[in-house]
Amino acid sequence: MDETYTVQGADGTEYGPVEIDALRQWAIQGRIAPNAMIVPQGGGDGAPASAHPVIGPIINAPPTVRGAIPPETTGDATGGLIPYKNPPALAAYYVGIGSLVALILFPLGLVVGPIAVVLGIKGLRRRKREPEVKGAAHAWAGIVIGGLVALITLGVIVLIGVSMLAGA
Repeated sequence: MDETYTVQGADGTEYGPVEIDALRQWAIQGRIAPNAMIVPQGGGDGAPASAHPVIGPIINAPPTVRGAIPPETTGDATGGLIPYKNPPALAAYYVGIGSLVALILFPLGLVVGPIAVVLGIKGLRRRKREPEVKGAAHAWAGIVIGGLVALITLGVIVLIGVSMLAGA
């Protein structure tokens, strides 16, 4: 069995006893402070972790980076919820929601609904060209709601026309 060690923190807390392999892992994980004392269990003087022959080189080594550094992404205050970088998608959503009001103002839905659809398609195209702008959900909402409002309005117009012809 290998020799075991105890780690004494600056606050007096002791960890261990553990073998040198565990100490090496702790050092790699950054769990041992440079000023912590490494004390052998079998007796002998302890040494600061930064001066220990096995642990010291690990603790004193410069930081390393594994793999490529990911590109810095700038978030927004909304957490990506509102696609302010994709105005057509955002406009499609709001015009689509507004077109629901156009159902009450009867023939207006035939104008506002298709506007939401066109804006939604533009928003999806922009999202495809620039994936970082987001907004696909808003664009689809505008397309679906605007399309439904236009179809409902057109259907009502057709029904009114048919009922007028049948009544004449």
